[in-house]
Formats: sequence, C-alpha cells, structure tokens
Amino acid sequence: MKTFLARLYRCIPVPLVKMGLRLTQTKFLVTAVGVFFDERGRVLVLRHVYRHHHPWGLPAGFINAGETPEAGILRELKEETSLSAGSAQTLSIRSLNRRHLEVAVMGVIDSRQTTSFNHEIFEAVFADPLDLPPGLPSGQRELVKRAMAAVAVQ
Repeated sequence: MKTFLARLYRCIPVPLVKMGLRLTQTKFLVTAVGVFFDERGRVLVLRHVYRHHHPWGLPAGFINAGETPEAGILRELKEETSLSAGSAQTLSIRSLNRRHLEVAVMGVIDSRQTTSFNHEIFEAVFADPLDLPPGLPSGQRELVKRAMAAVAVQ
C-alpha cells in the first residue's frame, strides 16, 4: 500500500501538490523581535503608538514571505526608526500562541545615528538593561536578559 501511495503521489504535478498543501496545512504568523544594544551596552526600546497595554517594546514586526527573520527585523528597525544595525543573529524562537511564532534576534546599533519615526512609533530610547521602562512586556524583559547572557558568553 505504501509503495502504491508513493507512486500515486509522484504522479501528481508539483503545482497541484503545493496547492493541496496550502489548503490543508495550518497557517500561522511569524514575527521578529530585535534586542539591539548600543556601544555602551544599553538596549533600544520604542514607545509604540498602537500598543495600549504595553506601550514600550522592543523593535518588532511581521516577516515578509521569503525574508529571513534577521532581514525582517533589520527592515522593521529601518522603517520604524530609520536606524541601521550592521548585522543580527538569531537569539531564540518561541511560540506566542498556537498560530504565532516569534523569532528573537539580537544585534548592535551605533547610537549616534539620527532617528526619525514612522506612524507606529512615538519615541526611541537606549535604556540600561537593568532599568527598562515599566510598560515593557515581561516576555521581552526575558529576551533582554537572554541577550545579555549571550553577549557575556561571546
């Protein structure tokens, strides 16, 4: 039976297989969140326009199709603040709920860059990692701790 099913499957045109997979597989969101340190070890936090319960947060956003999490967060960082980071590396991956996956990325930013904000951001500050704004979600506080530990190891 297995051999028969394998032969049958191989006869189906690839576009038809892909369409079948798209229709039958669970869809979910993938976002990237960035922990960016400056040259003094401070972490970039943003005060967001559209977040009522947790106005302060790390740079974050949805990953576009075909985009790596690292490229996605660097793009979001540039769009939201006009800041650039040299590179970024994956820090962790976690499931926020059954249909939302978050990839945490860390990197370094030169804090002497000029900022300008899009419609999503009120302000950006480089904060001491041990003295983060009170409106920052607890999960993001944990990401900052994890990034600090990763930097200490390097």
